[in-house]
Amino acid sequence: MGPLDLIRHPLIFTGITLPEFIRWYFWEQPSRILRVYFAYLRAFVEIFSFIFLARTLFSPWRQITDPYQKRGFNLSRFSQTLTLNVVSRTIGFIFRSVTLFFGLAAVVALTVGFAAFYMAWLSFPIFFWLGLSYVVSAAF
Repeated sequence: MGPLDLIRHPLIFTGITLPEFIRWYFWEQPSRILRVYFAYLRAFVEIFSFIFLARTLFSPWRQITDPYQKRGFNLSRFSQTLTLNVVSRTIGFIFRSVTLFFGLAAVVALTVGFAAFYMAWLSFPIFFWLGLSYVVSAAF
């Protein structure tokens, strides 16, 4: 094998044939990209724990509550307890809603980024050959 063999077939020294490269580029690597995306998606779902946040959306913040009196009725004590419990639940709702919003925004950004990368990966050969034909046609 000499330098002319390299010109005829540049992948001959690496041991990669054209069908192997096509299978890798259009089958193995896209499936690997999707596996990585789903691994990141699973990690985001665990980090933000959407189900737990949705289930406890109206729970008190840090379980800060005041128990109501069991005996008798004191309007002042009842209104203090009610105010504390409502404020605690409102704060919990606000924090959990903001966390859910940012978590969903992160998942959407992750999905858009991976979709753009996936489409760029699959469309690169088309743009490569179009660019190459443009350069060759402009040169001649």
